[in-house]
Amino acid sequence: MILIAGLLLLTLTPPVVVLLWVIDLVQSNPRGRLVRLWLFVVGAIWVEIASAAGCTWLWVIHFGGRRSKGWLAANWKVEFWWCRWHMANFRRWAAVRILYPDPTETEIANSIVVARHASHVDALAPLDYIANVAHRVPLYTLKQELQWAPAMDIVGNRTHNVWLDRAPEPGSPIFKSVENLAAVIDDTSAAVIFPEGTFFTADRRDRAAARLGQHRPDLEEQARSLRYLLPPRPAGTLILLRGAPEADLVIMANVGLEEFGSIKEIVANIAVPKTIEVRFWRYRRADLPSSEHEITGWLLDRWSEMDAWIHERLAARSPAVEIGARS
Repeated sequence: MILIAGLLLLTLTPPVVVLLWVIDLVQSNPRGRLVRLWLFVVGAIWVEIASAAGCTWLWVIHFGGRRSKGWLAANWKVEFWWCRWHMANFRRWAAVRILYPDPTETEIANSIVVARHASHVDALAPLDYIANVAHRVPLYTLKQELQWAPAMDIVGNRTHNVWLDRAPEPGSPIFKSVENLAAVIDDTSAAVIFPEGTFFTADRRDRAAARLGQHRPDLEEQARSLRYLLPPRPAGTLILLRGAPEADLVIMANVGLEEFGSIKEIVANIAVPKTIEVRFWRYRRADLPSSEHEITGWLLDRWSEMDAWIHERLAARSPAVEIGARS
């Protein structure tokens, strides 16, 4: 089905681009917003088609050896290629520049990466950085809804990843799967989790703070004070820490995607040039609190620090920016 859609879109692209270019001119759309949006969608679909084709080819040539190291390594390569080209498509048509830190400044291996989640786009940023910049192996916790993407569904189930139900029942086997994922972490890899669970709005922040306050009333006011972030849900991070007792913890922040929190916002802002800044803070395991109760508060403290950094960077770009007021 996706191949048929891809071929149809590719066939239609020349006349549609001309039509959209005319509409952009008439509507005075900056930098050809409608043309960029069309080419972005077509590019994303063809990355999925090419990656799914690669997965199929691997299935053929590795017949009988699908538990071998070669099979796993080949699928990693497809996953990294898939990410690299999706990011290239995003950079080209969404007018985005991504500033990653030098990988020698913060070693990413043997760590649990706890990342901000501001947009559909930044779900790929840790994968892109770990695989294609730092040249390490990313081990992902992913929400189940992302399995609609054909290549992600195929290769994500062949490599070391866990698909998460964002509201699992107590005793769900997903918790053991996350702990088993953590056990894979070594000097060549890093696990990734997005503890906010979804994108920021003021209403979501207040609801999340109220839920946190039911168990930790001492943390509710601090959670409500966040301007750009949802308070982190600690459960997944705690499971990863239990499963990887030697791994350090890395906080991954980004700024620049505040206006990409929904499909509507992506469509509206796709042609506006933007710069995404990424920053890491690495904490040695020996410096983390020893109890899970303390880690919950410690993680919220790190989120408050990240919130302050985001505010500082946004203020440096434009004193009038106040994204945190979004509801």
